[in-house]
Amino acid sequence: MNYTVTLPAQSAAGATAVTVVGEFSPEDGNGRGVTRVSLVSPTAVTGAATNNFSVNVRQLRAGSVVATFATFTAGSGSNLAVETPKVLLDCNATPGAGVALNDGDVLDVQLVQNGTGLAVPAGIVVTITIN
Repeated sequence: MNYTVTLPAQSAAGATAVTVVGEFSPEDGNGRGVTRVSLVSPTAVTGAATNNFSVNVRQLRAGSVVATFATFTAGSGSNLAVETPKVLLDCNATPGAGVALNDGDVLDVQLVQNGTGLAVPAGIVVTITIN
């Protein structure tokens, strides 16, 4: 099962923004886990050493952050190519790296500006795969 969300644009030095992906509720009531997280950008993003942004994919339970299980920082050498998936978490490549979810957990994506920041283009798609 894939959960996807499209992130809004964010100006450099903009306030931290959170986009809710959704509530996790398995049909059988049993916990499952996040096995893959990826980003796809409609435009190129060239990272910068100090002034950049981070994308944090988080798990919340009862309104509190349980874990930040995937992060991308657009730092020096960390770029997003046009319409090319950037895999942040892949449990097939890193066995045991999955994130266990409980019924009712909420997944969200946080955009954080670092230093004086770097503009985030509109339309970055975050895909979270749960098996």
